[in-house]
Amino acid sequence: MKKPQVVLKNIKTFKGMEGYGLNADIYINGMKCMFVIDSANGGEFDYSDYSHNNPQAGQMKANIKLLTDYIANLPEEPLIINDKPYMKDGQVVMMKTNMDMYINDILVKQEEQKAEEKFEKAKLKMQVHSFLFGVPNAKEYRYIKYGKPLSAFEKGNLQQVYNAVKVKYCINNIVILNTNLKALGLTI
Repeated sequence: MKKPQVVLKNIKTFKGMEGYGLNADIYINGMKCMFVIDSANGGEFDYSDYSHNNPQAGQMKANIKLLTDYIANLPEEPLIINDKPYMKDGQVVMMKTNMDMYINDILVKQEEQKAEEKFEKAKLKMQVHSFLFGVPNAKEYRYIKYGKPLSAFEKGNLQQVYNAVKVKYCINNIVILNTNLKALGLTI
């Protein structure tokens, strides 16, 4: 069975009685098909479809059925609690994925992707005025920030600063993370 493309849009989260709640539109294969509400009261999610008085109601319902059929055919997975499989009587507890779990997983993945994009955008902005250094693909870095853009430095002076930063900080898998240095004419 082909996996439907599911995206959450217009996401609103809020603090509720039993954790964080959620309101979002669910797009299935590019079409806005449902609205989900997690009222954060410890219960299941509530879903409503957008098919009422909609000329595309047939396609919406077909997309919703495609999603529910796909989820119903997913294999059981281990129940994970605190990043570890939950055990009962020496056996890993398995559970069937339901719509709430599936939608929650999509939300988590989208939020992680958004955070990663924000992190990368901040790195790009920071490197205009700074040398960034750290372990590649890590979620953190250190930097030395200057009061003016690196492009405002004389090339020879900037090369000397780059070389000094590299010698002092680039040890134990740490590298300079700037992607703009070749464009500034530095020898990397």
